[in-house]
Amino acid sequence: MIIEKRIKKQNRRASTSKQRKHQHLLDVKVRAKKVAAKRTQRVFFSLCALILVAAALGAVAFGAKGALNTLFFSNPDYSLKTVDVSVDGNLNRETVLRTGQVALGQNIFSIDLPKLQDRLATLPQVEESHVQRILPDKLVISIQERRPVAWVVPPDTNTGSFNFENAYLVDRRGILLKTKSLAPEYLGLPLIVGVDTSNVQPGQPLESDEVKAALDLIRADSEILKGRLQIQSIDVSKGYALVVTDRQHASVTFGPDDIEWQLKRLETIMSFCDQNNRELQTVNLMVQRNVPVTFVPPTAAGPEVKPAERAPETAPPPNSAVTPVPRAELNVQNGPRSKAKKKKSGLLKPFQEQKDVPVRRALPVSHTQLNG
Repeated sequence: MIIEKRIKKQNRRASTSKQRKHQHLLDVKVRAKKVAAKRTQRVFFSLCALILVAAALGAVAFGAKGALNTLFFSNPDYSLKTVDVSVDGNLNRETVLRTGQVALGQNIFSIDLPKLQDRLATLPQVEESHVQRILPDKLVISIQERRPVAWVVPPDTNTGSFNFENAYLVDRRGILLKTKSLAPEYLGLPLIVGVDTSNVQPGQPLESDEVKAALDLIRADSEILKGRLQIQSIDVSKGYALVVTDRQHASVTFGPDDIEWQLKRLETIMSFCDQNNRELQTVNLMVQRNVPVTFVPPTAAGPEVKPAERAPETAPPPNSAVTPVPRAELNVQNGPRSKAKKKKSGLLKPFQEQKDVPVRRALPVSHTQLNG
């Protein structure tokens, strides 16, 4: 068998070497100077175009500014002629205009309203401010002043000879206030006793948790009890408790938490006192159950009562701070009502003349506690 050896075909050029000598397949003959000149020319034309566009925009802006000045900012028709200042407190008009840097005759469009409100907010008395521009020449400024709700008294201060002129007022948000004129309504505000005011200034907030709790108590008293507690002072020096003294010299101890819940428990106790002609002396609302309550003895509460209205013969002596009261009438609970053991007694029913209120027999105890 004969195997023929095939010869592989090789690529051959179509042209000969003689022909390739006369051909110019890639004739790249570049002149560097000519290319650099063209590049420089293009850059120059681009810069000229940018300058022309900027000049056109500048001319438009200058013309617009001139038109705005002529029509608005330099127009005498928009000169400020009237400034209405509405203040709901003792802040005077001159102080508002001087602080806000507002003067009659200036252009009304030159007044920056947000900056004006920021300048007015620097006054400690200002709580909120609203500024309105009314064309062509009127500006309206409305200011809501901070309403003080209490006095802040440093520790170891004699509240009997308290100097109101050197003390600080505090609003509902805890901002300290200092007034030059002492209004008569400020004299009846409650005192928050035991607050360190050595490093505070008017306009700064008090960050103390005890002060916040005392302010919350003042607010909740007006909402829940409608001011029936008549707070005279709140001692926050203990930190863990708020000791309230009312205008009848009754002492009520609150915890710093759950103020509203404690006030509702106090409302139940005060309702019992109103129904039975009793006067509250002390109560500790921090106790979760069996709240201790004492009442002013009848001999110290007022004139001598009629024999028919007197308490049973088992009442403690006059020098005792408490008198027996029916347990069923003072049921202030934190959880389910517990079943009290019934005890038979031959005592007379107290408060016999009150027919509208159901009265049960009194328990012969020397101290009264609230089952709550």
